[in-house]
Amino acid sequence: MSQIFVSHSAKDKGTVDFFSNAFAGTKVRAVFEEFEKILTGEITPSKVITDIESSKAIFVILSENVQNIPHTRDWVLWETGVATNRDIWVFEPYPLFGTISVVIPCLRHYVIFGINGPWLGYIRRIIESYDDSHTLPTVLITSAMGAGIGAALIEKDKAGGAVLGGIGGTIAGLAMSDKSKERPVGLNVVCASCRSSYNIHIPDGLNRFRCPVCNMFLQIKI
Repeated sequence: MSQIFVSHSAKDKGTVDFFSNAFAGTKVRAVFEEFEKILTGEITPSKVITDIESSKAIFVILSENVQNIPHTRDWVLWETGVATNRDIWVFEPYPLFGTISVVIPCLRHYVIFGINGPWLGYIRRIIESYDDSHTLPTVLITSAMGAGIGAALIEKDKAGGAVLGGIGGTIAGLAMSDKSKERPVGLNVVCASCRSSYNIHIPDGLNRFRCPVCNMFLQIKI
């Protein structure tokens, strides 16, 4: 089962519950680990590193608690540094728009979201796009089918036909099971100030956002 690491503040219970609901019913596991558990010895920094490296992506949930509690802010920034070779999604609650100034140097997606049904469905689509649980069965089934087709087409060399057909079937299976193609892409932008490039996902009607890399406010020109 694939997993996504969720970087957050333990004090944001309502938002954490919202994201837990988004993961519910999917085949992607959410990994929530909190700084407070390190203080009690329940987890270690090395375990956090392992969990991030074992994840397909990292979700960073910004909030006033992440911004105002120094150790939480430092820890969240450290986690994003560990995850620089993963898809980093930065989530910022719409009600806090204009009040958060936490900067994330490396990210691929910036999401200004609301805690409501439509955004729950949108975030669930993002989560499900990292589901790889179906890949192995699909590959095995299509490989067998491809082997049969290859053997039928190349009667003079049935062994060779089986090999060629199996390879073709495996490739087809991988292509058919690529859920990443269903991932919401948002709108690609390049910050006019720091030249950072990432994709934004923002509510309809909002034409202004802050750059999560340099904290400058930008206007969307249509």
